[in-house]
Amino acid sequence: MSSILKYKTKILILILLVCVFCIGIVWLNASASKLQYEINTVNSKIQQASWDIRTVEASIGIKSNIASLEQKAAELGMVRANFADIIYLKGDSESVDDFALALRENVYR
Repeated sequence: MSSILKYKTKILILILLVCVFCIGIVWLNASASKLQYEINTVNSKIQQASWDIRTVEASIGIKSNIASLEQKAAELGMVRANFADIIYLKGDSESVDDFALALRENVYR
């Protein structure tokens, strides 16, 4: 009788170990699925950000095109400076308190 009891106990322990092992596998699969979902979500956000970057770069490329800049300048009434209109500032000269006045004097002399 005791050998049958030992045999049944061993079988019961083996069944419990198999059940714990199966539950562990199910839990690991659930965890892996959750992590994969999070990875896919982050990858989707990365792809969306990449598309946004490309859109902004294209917009910058269009707006920084010299032809569109010249067109916008013409709309604003700006004109291209002649060589004689360019004023060069010397870096070693003493500082000027009223820069606007100094510029006005230099332009209208």
